Amino acid sequence: MPLLTPHMKRVVAAQKLGFMATVGTDGTPNLSPKGQTFVLDDDRLVIGEVRSPQTLENLAHQPVAEINVVDPVARKGFRFKGPCTVVSEGSRLDELRAFMKAQGAKSVPNAVIVMTVERALPLISPVYDMGAVDLDIRRQWKQRYDDLNKDL
Repeated sequence: MPLLTPHMKRVVAAQKLGFMATVGTDGTPNLSPKGQTFVLDDDRLVIGEVRSPQTLENLAHQPVAEINVVDPVARKGFRFKGPCTVVSEGSRLDELRAFMKAQGAKSVPNAVIVMTVERALPLISPVYDMGAVDLDIRRQWKQRYDDLNKDL
């Protein structure tokens, strides 16, 4: 049974931005935005590595990560965790770059991280625990955005 549900795939496809957490050699966390996050298949994500050498160094030391992909307007998303492989050269890198470009990547990554998702859990704002509904949350955030940008 596939781990990544159709809904998870839709959220990742729509957002493309994820925040990836890795652990450094000193045991401290490293959180890095990843603007090229795509679903490769039913159990794997691919993440373009453009400007985060610390992420690559951390994965070389400890090849596991978590990436959170969240719709900031709905305040819902998913957290994905699993082992990662860094592809930084050769025909496999070319294949993954072509796949990412076909999915909408705007720049060419230096390397591609392939995460085999072993755990996928929902991320949902506590505001939903208080009875809020999706449409109301979206309207509130749209109004907030409009208010912030009305003088621009």
